[in-house]
Amino acid sequence: MSYSQAEKLQILLLCDIHEALGIKNSFDADIIREAVSTNNTWAIEWEASSLSTEEDTPEDVTFVCDVLDMYDFLEFTYNNLTKEDKKKLFEEVKYFNGEDSVTFPGFDGNNESRHMSIAYMLKKLNRFNKQDITKNSHMPTIAIYRRMLDVFRNARNDIAPGKGIPYEALRDTLRARTHPEYR
Repeated sequence: MSYSQAEKLQILLLCDIHEALGIKNSFDADIIREAVSTNNTWAIEWEASSLSTEEDTPEDVTFVCDVLDMYDFLEFTYNNLTKEDKKKLFEEVKYFNGEDSVTFPGFDGNNESRHMSIAYMLKKLNRFNKQDITKNSHMPTIAIYRRMLDVFRNARNDIAPGKGIPYEALRDTLRARTHPEYR
């Protein structure tokens, strides 16, 4: 949902009034203000399902959620590997760097600010709390994440409780980080 400039101003002023009156047990004016100010209006529906518009979640929001979910599983899986499997990753995945390789590196603040804004909103909504999701990667990442997701999405069906995705899927997802010309 998008709002006109006048509608945004009205909503922001209502948020100010809501907070000035100290209204409790109602909508979160801070979330609404942030959502309207950053054009992340999808977050209002996520926070207050009673305001559902039945619109689909925007594609860029779904993409960011998929990336964050993938990194949660990569980290979880890596942390549950045996020492032998961790050693194999260093041998089988070019540029592998242990924990750093399974930790979400962020989106580029200069070129992927929309995705970074979505991540900030997700943090405000207390989603994806296992890692710092608001980091600035200082390099374009969307193409990298798309390659990784192409591999990871197939592995989602094979998640083992308490272990994560299969070793081969972890390895192949991490390999996909590197551009095919440099593998």
